[in-house]
Amino acid sequence: MNTFLGVTPFENVVYLPRFQTKNGNNTIDPKQILFLVAQGNYTLFHLKMGEQVLTSLPLGTYVSTLEWYGFVRIHKSYLVNLDCLQECTIQRFSIVTFPNGEVVEIARRRRNKLKRLFEMHQIIFNP
Repeated sequence: MNTFLGVTPFENVVYLPRFQTKNGNNTIDPKQILFLVAQGNYTLFHLKMGEQVLTSLPLGTYVSTLEWYGFVRIHKSYLVNLDCLQECTIQRFSIVTFPNGEVVEIARRRRNKLKRLFEMHQIIFNP
């Protein structure tokens, strides 16, 4: 017997991940993140408004958290938001392009997996 009929405790609740920066723990909406870049043991967040935020943890720390928000690792140094991609070019050097003009290279070993993911997200391809 359910004594809490009609109660949905998690309805319309958005949980945003917290990221440790030099100013302490900050909450960044994943929808505002274009991509993340590994910089040694640090990670640089590139945001839609052109802002960059440096965090004190390596890129691998964020992969499992941000995969739930549509992020994919396209290179050992890059984690990108599929919803923010504008275009994907697969030629001798494969790249993805963001609306702000930023270009990121795709690792050769990740091309086929990413091509399938991009097709599911209906990102424009230039073969």
